[in-house]
Amino acid sequence: MNLKLSCGLFALVFIILSCEKEFSNVGSSLLPSDTFVIDSQMASVEVEHNAVEIIRTDNLSFFYLGEYQDQVFGNTNARFTTQLSLPTASTGIFGKMNVDQETNGISSEDINKNPHDEQETVTEVWLEIPFYTNQRDRDGDGVIDVFDIDPDDPDSDSDGDTLTDLEESRSANLDPLNPDTDGDGINDAEDEDTINPDTEANVYEIDYLYGDTTQEVHFQVKKLNFFLPNLDPEDNFESDKAFYSDKDFEQEGLTSQPLFDDKISLDFDEIVSFKVDDPETEDVDESTEVDQRLSPRIRIPLDTALFQQSILDIEGEDMLLDNNRFQEYFNGIVIGLQSTANPLMMQLNFGTGVIKIEYDYKELVLTDGGDASNAEDYESQDSSSVYTLNLSGVRFNTITQAQTSAEVQTAINGSGSGDGQNIYLKGGLGVVSYIDLFVGDAGQDQLQTLQDNPWLINEANLTMYVDRQKINDLGLNVLPSRLYLFDASESIPLVDFNADPTSGPNPADNKSTFGGLAQVDDNGDVTSYKFVITNHLSNLLRNPDDFDNVRLGLTVSSDFLNTQNTSVTAPTAFEIPQSSINTPLSVILAGPNHSNPDLRLQLEIFYTAYQ
Repeated sequence: MNLKLSCGLFALVFIILSCEKEFSNVGSSLLPSDTFVIDSQMASVEVEHNAVEIIRTDNLSFFYLGEYQDQVFGNTNARFTTQLSLPTASTGIFGKMNVDQETNGISSEDINKNPHDEQETVTEVWLEIPFYTNQRDRDGDGVIDVFDIDPDDPDSDSDGDTLTDLEESRSANLDPLNPDTDGDGINDAEDEDTINPDTEANVYEIDYLYGDTTQEVHFQVKKLNFFLPNLDPEDNFESDKAFYSDKDFEQEGLTSQPLFDDKISLDFDEIVSFKVDDPETEDVDESTEVDQRLSPRIRIPLDTALFQQSILDIEGEDMLLDNNRFQEYFNGIVIGLQSTANPLMMQLNFGTGVIKIEYDYKELVLTDGGDASNAEDYESQDSSSVYTLNLSGVRFNTITQAQTSAEVQTAINGSGSGDGQNIYLKGGLGVVSYIDLFVGDAGQDQLQTLQDNPWLINEANLTMYVDRQKINDLGLNVLPSRLYLFDASESIPLVDFNADPTSGPNPADNKSTFGGLAQVDDNGDVTSYKFVITNHLSNLLRNPDDFDNVRLGLTVSSDFLNTQNTSVTAPTAFEIPQSSINTPLSVILAGPNHSNPDLRLQLEIFYTAYQ
């Protein structure tokens, strides 16, 4: 399925800037206009598509869950498998006393307690996986961009109460997103006695959800009945064990009955928990005090009986003291979404996911005025605690992909009359494309001409235009915010990527000079993507002995700064950037032979000619 598309043409636009003594890309605008010579040339280019059918998924920075609807490239469905890990420095003790102390009591010079069964009993078990969120605030006015009426103006007034967002954010008593903060019917600008009932509340924007988030979502969580080794036994345990997208323990019958199998509604609000009231402080009601604030997350109740039997009832056993032993004992869990009429794909922050086991127990506490050395001065008191397991260790995605459309298959196979019309890209089990510059005899001649002339390359831009008409016709609603261009011969970043120092609070600000960012029109529709490859081209022209005309790889991207690769095993074996696997999104670009010449793949080269 690796066939080249037919040769097309793309524009190489040369702006020739002459100077008198030395090469320079500064101050060229000061030169007389008659020193500028504008010329254009055409060069051949070839594009190749590679299908991605089976990929390694245990080494990803993002993981999928659910189904992504794509009628062009085929729907993607993903389940998540993970080991569980013990809390840091786990003692294997629940309550206050260990098993020996519960059986035999505590006897010392200072403390004496009779044998006491603490009766640790699981009350609730919660699987918690945070959403990816952001609180980007470009203008620093205290209102995140998604809720800011003008995210570039700190003096904007998002709630319309005539007070600026910045003014309200700086006041502990005002909410910039509520024109009547205290709900007394008086506008904040006129209210002289405003009290914000929840000054510590946080507002979040939820990222990486694709589909209908208003529907009830059917989750299924199962216990895994297979040990996941982190080292490969086939390599004498000297390398990491690899897990691939086609590994499906559920289909292999290696999962148990569900720990949860039901629908829940997604909640995108901050989760606030309150303290337990202390009866000894009669003048203070601790239940009104905030104990903890958590970012929005998935919260799924799990089977309490299983965790009672598997965790609390083995208190003191070696399995609760060492992660390796624990993971051999409790292999892990598999999480999936049942298909619905309205598919939903989620990328969740599994790295901070946990299972919280809440339990009650009977604690021996010293009575008021009692003697700690007198065992009779202790009484049983109801207490509670939480034991937390982490979603860490071996983790991977099982991913299936429906058949792509005939159009995409034609492009991959390189057959049909439409060769070179379009470039197809999709993340996950999708399509990656390759671009060869200066191909064919004419292309090589042109390259040689460029190498023979002592021109200083000021800038080189590779621009790819979205085939908007085709995207609209096929119903692709969400396009990637970024593409990634790399050296496909070595599967490494281009020199321009490495040399780009740009960064910022918004991930989109990173490597912004190198580019790949989606360019949008006034309607917010993505129109093009542009890469600046000045250093790459300069090296190719000025140091041909050291730098080859390498093939360029092009993929979608979600985690742009992640330059690690992952392995593809089918239909052929090759390496692609992890960042292309971490998103299900797709796009159709105008190819080198597109019917509209204005949309064809273009490389613009700006250079100064020495005369």
